[in-house]
Amino acid sequence: MNADAKLFPSAAPSPAVVPRGVLLRVGLLCAAAVLSLWVIKIALFAAVGTLLGFVSLPAQPRRQVFVLKLSLAVAGACATFGTFRFLVREAVPGMVEGGTTATEKRAVSRLREILFAQDAWRRNAYYDPDGDHVGSAGLLGELSGELGVRGGNRIEQPVLEGYPKLVDTRLGPAAEIGGYLVVVCLPTRGGGYSAKPGDAIDDEGAERHFYAYAWPAERGQGLTVAYFVDEHERILLADSQEAEPRRLIGIDAPPACDDISDPRTSADWRVWRHKKPRSSLPYDNPR
Repeated sequence: MNADAKLFPSAAPSPAVVPRGVLLRVGLLCAAAVLSLWVIKIALFAAVGTLLGFVSLPAQPRRQVFVLKLSLAVAGACATFGTFRFLVREAVPGMVEGGTTATEKRAVSRLREILFAQDAWRRNAYYDPDGDHVGSAGLLGELSGELGVRGGNRIEQPVLEGYPKLVDTRLGPAAEIGGYLVVVCLPTRGGGYSAKPGDAIDDEGAERHFYAYAWPAERGQGLTVAYFVDEHERILLADSQEAEPRRLIGIDAPPACDDISDPRTSADWRVWRHKKPRSSLPYDNPR
């Protein structure tokens, strides 16, 4: 060392501090986490944010970083609790409701399948006892090919394919599909409607009229609505009742065939999604 060189005392190193941006980020994360206890929809984002904020903290200065880590840990606990509340109150019920809604939409789609199948029967006169080239509507088992038409032969090509074997209900034979029981009712010669194959069907009346119902097959499935469609694509719905006396649910508490027209029950039915019926029947001009 040069002896003539002047020695200057070295300046004391300044203490390390946490950058202001880190402090701001931690403060915002903690505020969001605490807020998520009430605004539960932000809880999941707050939980992820506190975790990322925790692992991204600098190593120094230790004492200040320790305080920040402790703050983020408490914030993470708040956000986790908020996330749990969100799952219980909104996420899980939303998923269940979404699944239920999808199932109910499929029930309406099944009724529309029946409507289109009846249109095809009418157009092609699959069953036309009076020879006027306008086919009479079919019961569900007749449309699917499980039953012979009016106790006679089965049609060679069913217009409803892939339907399960019919099950007996108090209303008549029905198909259980996707949590719903589905049935078709036709006019009878003595007045009213019937879904039972052995009853005397008014074939002339069945050229222009039929009812189809879909109602929940069992209790406890979260399905709470029954549906109806007729030849004019008038789609109605009514609330099922699980408590006794049960109504519109299960094989032993189905709708009556005239449920939508009986003064005692007609008020239970309302229009589905403002759906307007067809003004006329297709193929009204027979060939």
